[in-house]
Amino acid sequence: MRPDVAIIGGGAVGAACALELVRRGAEVTLLERGPELGSGCSAGNAGLICPSHSTPISNPAAVRNGFRWMLDSASPFYLKPRPAAVPWLVRFLLAARRAQAGARAIRALSVASLELHAELGHELDTGFERRGVLNAYVTEESYAAGRREAQSSGLAFEALEGDKALALEPALGPRTLGAVYYPQEAHVDPLRCVRALGAAAAAKGADIRTDVEVRRLRREGDRVVIEASDGTLRPETVVLAAGAWSGALARTVDVYLPLEGGKGYHVDLESAEGDPRIPTWLQESWAIATPLPGRLRLAGTLELAGLDLTINSRRADAVRDGGVRGLRGLEGRRVIDVWAGLRPCTPDGLPVIGRPKGLPGLLLATGHAMKGVSLAPVSAKLVGELVAGETPNQDVAPFRPDRFRPLLPLR
Repeated sequence: MRPDVAIIGGGAVGAACALELVRRGAEVTLLERGPELGSGCSAGNAGLICPSHSTPISNPAAVRNGFRWMLDSASPFYLKPRPAAVPWLVRFLLAARRAQAGARAIRALSVASLELHAELGHELDTGFERRGVLNAYVTEESYAAGRREAQSSGLAFEALEGDKALALEPALGPRTLGAVYYPQEAHVDPLRCVRALGAAAAAKGADIRTDVEVRRLRREGDRVVIEASDGTLRPETVVLAAGAWSGALARTVDVYLPLEGGKGYHVDLESAEGDPRIPTWLQESWAIATPLPGRLRLAGTLELAGLDLTINSRRADAVRDGGVRGLRGLEGRRVIDVWAGLRPCTPDGLPVIGRPKGLPGLLLATGHAMKGVSLAPVSAKLVGELVAGETPNQDVAPFRPDRFRPLLPLR
């Protein structure tokens, strides 16, 4: 079989790429290792579409806090001790110096992606709702930092003192000192969004295959051959959007892609009257509360755990406790679901979008860390432009795959 494009990965980025490419007239095959689209980290995140949160995970504050937190298994940022993570961690520390430039690059993508999400939400059943995003603070220091960040972002925002913050969102806890509100931002129901994108792609003719494991890639001239559990594919272009598993697959064709699985958690609570109407980022608790149909989702934490998907109950409890501390009425609420997923994290916190040098048949679209759902539409648009040989409408230089070089030979 020779489809024009084969996409590896059926999360938000892969599904969005399938829809974009099939709309452009490509023959598209999408391979997903799970039983359905959205089987990975796209299913369980907070669903925020928020340019306001564009600072890459590698930044000076993360480095400072990381040394305090990284060995505490209940902290917002935890490193599971593994020798294999040391090279990634060294690059992470060095990249913190470039955090401002990285934030500008991610914000430019995020602003464009927000509008593309709005278009998709109008057209498809993605659960898109534009209620804004609220950042709540309980200390003067953090509130001041939040105001400074908002002022430098160039985004529309409102700084709200305690009473005004509570008037806008009565679910905020009594310790709330202030909040910063970004009224133009939005959220989606993440799993609903991925499935809507996939269904729309399939309706346009994309071949969506689930329960297919891609075992390895191999070079065949300038192209990449896919060896999968259901056979061999020789497409003109392979789009690698396999999340945290992308690095291992890229390595089979001698492409260096340093990715760590950044495990995040959610705890879904039964919804109740008085739940927050606006998605709320509880800054000191490092927890996000997103109102979704039939449930209130509490999401958060970052655990560098490789490809370990086991649920650490202590970390899940920390996410829930953060919500209880920051919001009213959550104590004793029935838990519907506890989930963990692996975000694909590059050391500099920026996604990887583009073709690696010397292998034009491969196009990478991965490494989105905590913004995979948020950046999926704009990433897909860039992939579509690159596949078509067009000049991308966004600057993709900060996201080029070849910005990383292996310290040792791959073989």
